[in-house]
Amino acid sequence: MSSTKKWARVLTVNLALLLAGCLVIELIFGSIFFGTNYGLLVVDRNVSRESDTTGRYAGGGVIEFHRDEHGLRGRYDDPANIDILTVGGSTTNEILIDEGKTWSDRLAKAFAEVGRPMVEVNAGVDGQSTVGHLKVFELWFPRIPDFHPRYVLAYIGINDLSHFMTNLPPNKWELMTEQNKTLKQFLANNSAIYGLYRTIKGMIRAQDAMLVHSTRNEGFEWREPALQPDVAAEERRLAPYLDAYAKRIRLLMRRIRGLDAQPIIVTQHTGHYRLAGERVLGRVLKADWRDPWAGKVKKAGTLDLGPYAALMAHNRRAMLTCREEGGICIDVSHDLVFEPDDFYDLVHTTPKGSEKVARFLFEHLKATIH
Repeated sequence: MSSTKKWARVLTVNLALLLAGCLVIELIFGSIFFGTNYGLLVVDRNVSRESDTTGRYAGGGVIEFHRDEHGLRGRYDDPANIDILTVGGSTTNEILIDEGKTWSDRLAKAFAEVGRPMVEVNAGVDGQSTVGHLKVFELWFPRIPDFHPRYVLAYIGINDLSHFMTNLPPNKWELMTEQNKTLKQFLANNSAIYGLYRTIKGMIRAQDAMLVHSTRNEGFEWREPALQPDVAAEERRLAPYLDAYAKRIRLLMRRIRGLDAQPIIVTQHTGHYRLAGERVLGRVLKADWRDPWAGKVKKAGTLDLGPYAALMAHNRRAMLTCREEGGICIDVSHDLVFEPDDFYDLVHTTPKGSEKVARFLFEHLKATIH
């Protein structure tokens, strides 16, 4: 036998053994052939990574972020035994807040401290609005075996407003499926070997998480505008859009009840403004800044309130709709006052801010849910 044929035979045998080994691994650990097949669903599963938050907020350091085999964040022994499921965008997912310190975790801790343990699980997905939240009830939650949370808390408003004001087309997080890289996404969801590769890659490239949470929010001078923002006028201006928002909230609450769960609708703040009693304060811009909400550049020295009026219009409609549908309604934006160090950028809360959100929610829920 020639040396070329000999090496070709060795190569063929080794490739066959390698493929057989991969097949065995996929049969045992993957879900391509057996188990729950997650298709093209765009949700991070089996993810563990670390990010260095040093300098981002007080007490920052290396934090851990985990999502389990079902794409959920938090501790639970069985999907059938979840008391509170939280849904929302990046302000719920909290990728730069350590395990055990997200507002979801701290809300569970608050219940445990008074002898009423609650299993709370986080299903937040960065970038999602109520459009995406509706999709998870179609494409994600039905794939989780014996999934029966008792309450579903939706922390909503910012992303719906952002999608409306920036007029961007729906992204993969809203559609919950990957349209352009179907094979890659299928393997990411269902292949044990690809999942290991993605985990290692995620550990190496953990800094990527910092890129979407990059706008700092510190050291501003805060002033009262000559005229307070007119939320009622904004409600009239946005009436058709707010009607569509209310329709999605109603449908979301019905989807929640379709899981035999009770809906909890919660509004949001951003870090663009501050509340001082009945007054709203804006930040004085230190430099020219392109405002993605307004779609224009605001000059240094401008007093900026961000999307305050439009967000409050959203929040008022959310609370009205929630009450009409008989849900549990908590207006964070009306009653909770944040301080400058409660946000590490213009949207996302620090551990201190997350603790404040959790404590506020607990005070409103402790007499309501059991």
